[in-house]
Amino acid sequence: MSPAKWITKSGKLFKIWRERGTYGTLRFLYRRIQETQRVRLTYDQWVVNHTLTRSQIQKAKQQIEQWEWRPKFSVILPVYNVEAQWLEKAIQSVLNQIYPDWELCIADDASPAPHIKPLLTHYSKLNPRIKVVFRSENGNIVAASNSALELATGDYIALLDHDDELAIDALFETAKLINQHPDADFIYSDEDKIDTQGRRKDPFFKPDWSPDYFHACMYTCHLGVYRTSLIREIGGFRPGYDGSQDYDLVLRVVEKTRNIYHLPKILYHWRIIPASVTAGGEQAKPWAYVAARKALEDMLARSPYPGWVEETPRPGFWRVRRHIVGEPLISIIIPSAGRVMDTPKGPLNVLENCIQSIQRSTYPNFEIVIVDGYDIPDATLKTLLQPATKSEAFTTRLVRCAEPFNFAQRINLGAQNARGDFLLLLNDDTEVLTPDWLEAMLEFAQQTEIAAVGAKLLFPDGRIQHAGVMVLDGNASHAFHGADGDHPGYFCSNVVNRNYLGVTAACLMMRRELFFQLGGMDEQFPLNYNDVDLCLKAHQAGYRNVVTPYVQLIHYESASRLKGLNPHEWENLNRKWGNYFKKLKYDPYYNPNLSYRAVNFELG
Repeated sequence: MSPAKWITKSGKLFKIWRERGTYGTLRFLYRRIQETQRVRLTYDQWVVNHTLTRSQIQKAKQQIEQWEWRPKFSVILPVYNVEAQWLEKAIQSVLNQIYPDWELCIADDASPAPHIKPLLTHYSKLNPRIKVVFRSENGNIVAASNSALELATGDYIALLDHDDELAIDALFETAKLINQHPDADFIYSDEDKIDTQGRRKDPFFKPDWSPDYFHACMYTCHLGVYRTSLIREIGGFRPGYDGSQDYDLVLRVVEKTRNIYHLPKILYHWRIIPASVTAGGEQAKPWAYVAARKALEDMLARSPYPGWVEETPRPGFWRVRRHIVGEPLISIIIPSAGRVMDTPKGPLNVLENCIQSIQRSTYPNFEIVIVDGYDIPDATLKTLLQPATKSEAFTTRLVRCAEPFNFAQRINLGAQNARGDFLLLLNDDTEVLTPDWLEAMLEFAQQTEIAAVGAKLLFPDGRIQHAGVMVLDGNASHAFHGADGDHPGYFCSNVVNRNYLGVTAACLMMRRELFFQLGGMDEQFPLNYNDVDLCLKAHQAGYRNVVTPYVQLIHYESASRLKGLNPHEWENLNRKWGNYFKKLKYDPYYNPNLSYRAVNFELG
């Protein structure tokens, strides 16, 4: 290594040490060594690494014998005209379960195919745990599912489609979770797809319960397990929702309970055949999408925040809108030094550019609170602080701070001087691209269970700067940072509303009352992590945070302040939140099967 390169690397390492301390530096170096040695894992390799061995299966059976409670599962299997080979594989996947306390409740929906009745009769005689009812007339999947449900005597029901397969440990892992969390009312797992040759592909490693993402798509899907008494309480499956009957079911279940658990394991294999939505998309079962929209519209009608449903360009994904309650005042807080930056189009006064873009907003009731350190040029102040004209419903006010720049302190100062019921924290080096941004964020911020609402931020060249913050192994990371602006994300996570553990304060909306209830921003984080800390406080208090990609801004990034971390900011974050990170075990809106060294939801 040349002396120049050695000096450069030493300088970078010293900077990392100043920012993160000795422990943080060692963790950084360990991850870098892992990264250089990492070969991207294929799903085939992952499957091999996660296939149960004989000894593991034997150990699982020994665990079962030691459990104080062994819940009984009723596997609900509606059947109609399916090919014999797929139906047999579905039934056999239940027979193969490690966990023995189950019953298989099958309802044939008057299938005309001659092989169905003899096959089901054979299996019902083969094993007493298999129950079969033959319906006298075809009633579609809802009627068949309810007929199967009538046979159920288990503590929980598990849903299985007639051409899919359960993983061998599906019921074991579910029963294990129930023993750890006996309050569980609804449990869902990760899933993948299996083709006609038995090859597994397209895994979906899901987040923990994410209501706003669920309103965009039926992501919980398979495997879904539900407390039987709760399903009966809500009336089972509802006629008129065939094709999305499980979506409608879950939308009603989660209105009755918060005891929702996610098993981050592949426990279900969804068969890819021509008649399946997995293969044919919207054309395979168009009525399923009609029913999904109807289920969402019904949910909104029952909600304290009613609204409407909009289609997205991607079939099966939706945008749920909410009516705004009243016309509350929004206080837009902008810490600024009024700096000018060079752009390909020439010099740009970032604060003036930011406020000009805000003035194009379609929402009328807002004020702008500028917080500066006596460094905004007088000419800029004169331009920005002119009295509002009759055509302008907003006002711009100035709050001054003589202290050295501390972003968290200036946000807190702005919040103290804000008059609105809602605060919008905004960097001055942003430019609003979507005029209805305030309405789109307010739809979420007004909901009492939601804390921080974030936006999709783009670099000037159109690449993604922010689409949600993940905290991976103590490190705050921006999902899909640097990816193309139109990158759909992991299962469309960049193009629909989605819950994240954190959002950036470069554009963050929150109820003013909640902001102060959480203690505002922690001023021990003068430059970085103040937003992550705020979002963690909200999550710890039981709120959820959400990013909406329907709000988009250009972020020139750090034009108003120095880049990099202040000494020990990373160390302070992990010292403050280390115990909470251990309690969470992993970022609940990510997945422990995915890489903690990448931001693009790759296999770990």
